[in-house]
Amino acid sequence: MWDQGHRDLILPRVPGHEIAGYDDKSGQLYTIWPGQSCGTCKYCTEGRENLCEEMRIIGFHSDGGFARYVSVPEDSLVPIHEKIEPRFLTFAEPAACVLNALSRFSQKQGERIIIYGGGVLGMTAALICRERGWFVTVIEQSQEKISRLHSFCDLNSIELCKDTVAADYDMAINCCDSHIAFSLCVTKLRKGGRFAFFSGLEKNEEIETNLLNLIHYKELELYGSYGPRREHMVQAVPFCVRQQRNLAMLIEKTLLPQDVESVLPHILSGNGLKYIIDFTGAVKPLQPTLPYRKDKFRIGKQNGSELSPLLSTIVANIKPLKESIRDQAQKKVDLKTKPLGALGRIEKLAVQLSTIKNSLNPKVECKRLFVFAGDHGVVEEGVSAFPSKVTVQMVENFLAGGAAINTFCRQYNIELSVIDMGVNGDFDDHPLLISKKVGRGTRNFAAQKAMTLAEAALAIENGARVFLEKNKKMRCDLVGMGEMGIGNSSSATAVICGATGLSALQVAGRGTGVDDKGLERKTEVITKALALHQPEKDNGFDLLSKVGGYELGGICGAVLAAASEGCC
Repeated sequence: MWDQGHRDLILPRVPGHEIAGYDDKSGQLYTIWPGQSCGTCKYCTEGRENLCEEMRIIGFHSDGGFARYVSVPEDSLVPIHEKIEPRFLTFAEPAACVLNALSRFSQKQGERIIIYGGGVLGMTAALICRERGWFVTVIEQSQEKISRLHSFCDLNSIELCKDTVAADYDMAINCCDSHIAFSLCVTKLRKGGRFAFFSGLEKNEEIETNLLNLIHYKELELYGSYGPRREHMVQAVPFCVRQQRNLAMLIEKTLLPQDVESVLPHILSGNGLKYIIDFTGAVKPLQPTLPYRKDKFRIGKQNGSELSPLLSTIVANIKPLKESIRDQAQKKVDLKTKPLGALGRIEKLAVQLSTIKNSLNPKVECKRLFVFAGDHGVVEEGVSAFPSKVTVQMVENFLAGGAAINTFCRQYNIELSVIDMGVNGDFDDHPLLISKKVGRGTRNFAAQKAMTLAEAALAIENGARVFLEKNKKMRCDLVGMGEMGIGNSSSATAVICGATGLSALQVAGRGTGVDDKGLERKTEVITKALALHQPEKDNGFDLLSKVGGYELGGICGAVLAAASEGCC
C-alpha cells in the first residue's frame, strides 16, 4: 500500500485491521470486524454490509490495531467465549475474507480446487477448503515459502508446488496480486468451473481478451470478493479455535513493537509468513514454528567410547547447510528464461552445488575422484561371479589407465587417486596409488564379524586422512567416491539392510553378474549373516565392523572429511 497506494487508505494512518484485544474494564477478549457500515444503504439492508456505500475500514479510514489501544464501534466487536490464544484470532479477518469468497458458490465434497499464492492468505484458504473435504493444490513461486511450508502441507494433505500440468479444476482462487495467476486460474478451470476473484491485481497490467473469452466459452462462474461481512467474522472464530495447531505453523514470530523495523526487509521480500505484534508485553516472542530440517548425524561409538580426536574434530566441523542460500539458488534458477524445471536434474545439481558452496556463483576448479579398493572374505560363500583375485587385477588396470573411470577423469580433467584400503595383494609404487591398507581383506561375515571395531575406526580415519592430505595441498571444489572389491555389493547390501530394515531379497542385486542361482545364494548368505550379527541400525561402527568392508569405511571417512571442509 505504501508503494502503490490503496483506494480506501487515508494518510496519515495507524494501520492494522487483523486485531485481537481485551476490554480493560471487563477483561473480555474480542476480535474485530474491521468494517464500519451505515446500516441504511441498499447493500446494508440486503445483508451485504461489506459493500456499504459509506464503508469505513479500521486501519484505512481510521486508526487501526498497531497501537496499545484502539477505539472501535461496538458493532465491530466480536466477543470470544471459546478457549483460544489471542494471537490466533489475528487470523480471523483473513479467514472471514475467504469465507465470504466461498459463500458465493455451490460446494460439493471431493471437488478439486487450485489456489494461486502460498502465503498466509492462500494457506488459510487451503485449510478452510480441506475442512470442507476438497482436494487442494496451491501454486507458489517462492522457494523459501515452499521450504517453510513443506511440513505444514504434508500434515494437512495439501499439494504445494511451483506449477502443475493438471487441469479441469472445479474451482480456483487467486490469493496473490499477479495478473498471470489470474489468467492461469481461468485456464485451469473445467467447463462450468467457479472462479473466486479474491485478490485485487497489481495496477496497470494487461490481460488478453482471448483469455477472457474463455470465461464465455467455458461458461465459468466468476465472483468478486472484497472483505468480509460481520457474520463471516463470527464464522471465522470457530475455525481459528479448531486450527490453532496449524495456524501456529504460519507464524514467523511474535514481535514487540520496537522489533518491527528489523523484520520489514523480510516482509517486503514477499517470502515471509505472518508476524504478530504484541502490545501487551505479556507474551514472549514466538520462535519460528517451522524450522528448516537439520538432519542429525550419528556414526555410533568407537570401541564403546567416544570418537577418536580426529573423527570428533571432523564431525564437529560439519555444519548444517544454509537453507536461505538454497532458496536463493532455486529462485535464481527459476527466473532463467525457460519453463520451470525444463533443465531437469541439472537444475537440482546447480542448486545443490550452490548450497554446499554457500554461493550463488559457485566455481569448480579442482575436481578429484577417489577409488577405494578392498577384498571381502564373504566371497568364500560363492556370492560373486568372479574370484577375489580380480580385485588386484582391476586395481592394476586403474593404475595403468585402462578402466572406464580413467577415461572419464581424462575427459573432464578430474584428478584420480586409487586407495588400497584392504586388497589381498601388493602393488608397486605408483603416482595414482595411495596405500592405507587396514588388512588383507575382511573376514567372512557369514561366519564372523567382518572386522574389529578398531579396524572399522581405522578404515574410517584412513579414508578421512586421504581427503584431508590431498585437500591440504590444494582445496577441492568437487569430489567423487568410487569403490572396487569383489564381494563389495554383498557387503553394501548387508549394510543397507541392517540400517533400513529392508530384506536382502529387496536390496540384493546381481553385482558382478551372477545368474539366478547365484543371486539366490547371495540373498541367502546375507539374510543368514544379518540374523547372526543383528547389527544396530543406527550405529555406523557396529554395521561396518559386522558386515562392512574396509573400502566402505574409507569412503565414509572421506565423505565426512569432505563435508567438514565444505567440499561438494
